[in-house]
Amino acid sequence: MQNGYPPAIIKIRERERYINSLQKAQLGGSREDFDKLIAKAVERSLDIYLKAVKGEETPKPTSKQSLLKIGELAKLTGQSVPTIRYWVSQGLLEVASKTAKGYSLFDKNQIKRVHKILDLKAERRTLGEIWELLKNSK
Repeated sequence: MQNGYPPAIIKIRERERYINSLQKAQLGGSREDFDKLIAKAVERSLDIYLKAVKGEETPKPTSKQSLLKIGELAKLTGQSVPTIRYWVSQGLLEVASKTAKGYSLFDKNQIKRVHKILDLKAERRTLGEIWELLKNSK
């Protein structure tokens, strides 16, 4: 905020990752996870503010009934559940919601995202490069 960016809105489903990455950075570990999470949150916040200024509606939350369970996303994309979980932990995929028991639910647009990740992996890109390319393609 000191540099003119909007406050970073940390979603409830990101809270644990936020706290863990903050703690890691504060204890002398790498700041990379924290920086990625904050950059994504600030970008999302900025998008919300810019849409509000333009008088545009922000996207409504998707109903949980139309979301995919992690196993469904894995099956539809030919990936394993651990791979999907890992990509989520690396910020490559976005969890749309969580069930009451904490299970991840995904919007159907994440199917295209998985295919984009696979295409970039086929180009021999690192996960860091893939993250940067996905972030910049929004």
